[in-house]
Amino acid sequence: MKQKHIAMACKLMPYYRLGIFQKLSTIQEPYQFDFFGDTKEQGGIKQIPYSYASAPQGEKINWIKTSNYFYIPERLLWQTGIISRIFGTKYKAFVFEGAIAHLPTWLFAFLCKLRGKKVVYWTHGNRGLDKGIKKALRVVYFRWLGDALFLYGHHQCELMIEDGYDPDKIHVIYNSLQPEKQFAYFDKYQNENITKSSMNLFPNPELFTLIFIGRLAPSKQVLDILKAMQRLKESGKTVNCIFIGKGPEKEKMDTYVKEYALEDYVHFTGAIYEEEKVAPYFMVADMMMSPGNVGLNCIHSLAYGVPVLTHDNFTYQNPEVEAITNGVSGIFYAYGNFEDMVQKLEQWINAGRSKEEVVENCQRIIKDVYNPTYQAQCMVQGLNSVLK
Repeated sequence: MKQKHIAMACKLMPYYRLGIFQKLSTIQEPYQFDFFGDTKEQGGIKQIPYSYASAPQGEKINWIKTSNYFYIPERLLWQTGIISRIFGTKYKAFVFEGAIAHLPTWLFAFLCKLRGKKVVYWTHGNRGLDKGIKKALRVVYFRWLGDALFLYGHHQCELMIEDGYDPDKIHVIYNSLQPEKQFAYFDKYQNENITKSSMNLFPNPELFTLIFIGRLAPSKQVLDILKAMQRLKESGKTVNCIFIGKGPEKEKMDTYVKEYALEDYVHFTGAIYEEEKVAPYFMVADMMMSPGNVGLNCIHSLAYGVPVLTHDNFTYQNPEVEAITNGVSGIFYAYGNFEDMVQKLEQWINAGRSKEEVVENCQRIIKDVYNPTYQAQCMVQGLNSVLK
């Protein structure tokens, strides 16, 4: 079978996509995937080091460096190196990220259509929030300039089918991190008997321990985690909490911790990206709590066997929320209802589930679906349909 070349126009090369980029780079047939993206850290997102472009097989990314101009979050005015590839003969399909505010992709997609190249958007799609002109622009962008969509989840897929999109052109590809590495660290630290006491994070390490990983931003409602801790403390059910990340809410959180004397129960690590350093914190956590919404932090947590608490309104969630089985690998609370959030947290704590059972329930969906191997298979199947 003749190998077909696929151009992945990524703009940024975010570190959280390292696993899937490496997996796609190892595929030899029927496709070769080449990635086009800048090396600069932009929008506060940690980028993959360019050294991966020349790493050994298995770690290597087929990365062709491009440059972004006038990039700010949700806006991009130009990306170099794409048009010349569109007018060349090597690439049969181009995969673009689906942000309509990234202006060059409109031109790139139009030129692809003129040149007979297939256009695929790797995107969240319609999340149920678009109205008016924005919704109309998405129809033009996705339906008329695109040949297929790679979506992260089924909720968005169903919404787009309801809006009249051809279901045969929509492919759910899920999302992933690096579960093989996470499972390896899980086994390593389990064998080394990493415990709450050995981590020496809290004066009372035996308490039920929450964890949050991600940007400490208002949209994540991280301050509500502290408020829930205080509510439980008032009722005699004290818990600990580990926060991994940094962000604009940190100052408010520090103030709250001091005001309500939670210093003995809260540990801030700052931003950590190295999996080996992140892993021990998950090993001693009993639940990942993300009141605002979840994203890849949900996948991260489940890989370490840690269940997730978040809200139940999928319109205001990221697609990764679909990885949670309510009451089994996590628990949903009623959106916008702080009292219900505290109640559901207390309910989970009081259930007394065995650690072994919870770990198995959480890791199963990662092993089956939310991993780079399965995600790459879904992409290949989608491209097979586009290029048949």
